[in-house]
Amino acid sequence: MNVDFLKEVLSLPSISGNESMVRDYILEFAKDNQIDSKVDKKGNVYLTKGMDRMTLGEYYPCVVSHIDTVHRSHIDLIDNKRRLDIVDKGNGDLIAYNPLTNEQTGIGGDDKCGVFVCLSLFLEMDILKGAFFVEEEIGMLGSKEADPEFFKNVGYAIQFDAPSANWITEVCSGVKIFDSEFKDKIKTVLSEGGYDNFSNDPFTDVNQLSQKFEFNCLNLGCGYYEQHRDSEYVVVDEVKKSLHMGIKLIHFLGVADYLRKDKKVPKQMISESYNYGNNYDNLQDLDMSHNLKFYDDYDENANKIVDAVFDMIDEGYSREDIKFEIGEMLYNN
Repeated sequence: MNVDFLKEVLSLPSISGNESMVRDYILEFAKDNQIDSKVDKKGNVYLTKGMDRMTLGEYYPCVVSHIDTVHRSHIDLIDNKRRLDIVDKGNGDLIAYNPLTNEQTGIGGDDKCGVFVCLSLFLEMDILKGAFFVEEEIGMLGSKEADPEFFKNVGYAIQFDAPSANWITEVCSGVKIFDSEFKDKIKTVLSEGGYDNFSNDPFTDVNQLSQKFEFNCLNLGCGYYEQHRDSEYVVVDEVKKSLHMGIKLIHFLGVADYLRKDKKVPKQMISESYNYGNNYDNLQDLDMSHNLKFYDDYDENANKIVDAVFDMIDEGYSREDIKFEIGEMLYNN
């Protein structure tokens, strides 16, 4: 894995509603690597590789990440086209400093780690699609406007947007994103790669894709911790593990179509709160037990944000006002 590439992606500041530096970087990456790209009216970026290799009856694997972060203090960096200073702590962890203040700030691994993994997979795969969504952090506003034409020949989607590198979202804000048949097919591959923690989580973009389209989706941990805080950090080895898991899964699943047949949420997950806060048995294995209170807070804040977005829509708030209000909620938390 190219750690310098990871650091470069992590250095790009981005906030919900102003993702231009990350979007431009992805488009330049696509141009340099002869990958087809397009941007929709919302600002989401779509990449396609291997159109000349596809044959009748084949479907694209699709990787997914979001390109916004909650770190609104980075707006001055964006306005001045400055990047974060990425610092290696010497133990394999990466943190970030704001060069304008010389203070530690959130590195934005949520979800620039996912962006890095997705782009790296384009360097590994001959046939692949990728969707990079804006404004996930303020209610999945980008993926709510996902382009149906782009996804019509997608066979399955893998998002990389969860903490640690042993995290598999099974239910996302009440939506089952893959069925039991798909789970049975992939769980051995996941387990061999160190992924066996199936969870019930707050929102991310595959929630929207699962409601809009019929293919199975996944969301995997990609090595960030303490997201949404200035103390956020990235574990390089876990990003590497996530990338290798993506490679294994795509090679295993190939270019087939995996339609989601069973959409019923398992009974044992209905009564569970989001496992970001409550699946403590596995957290010790993840070396995350010191962050239990954080995940409880994250769980509560995620629910508040979803409720606030729907309330503001009902009350007739403009999109710009919703962005501002949710941004303030995230910054103050």
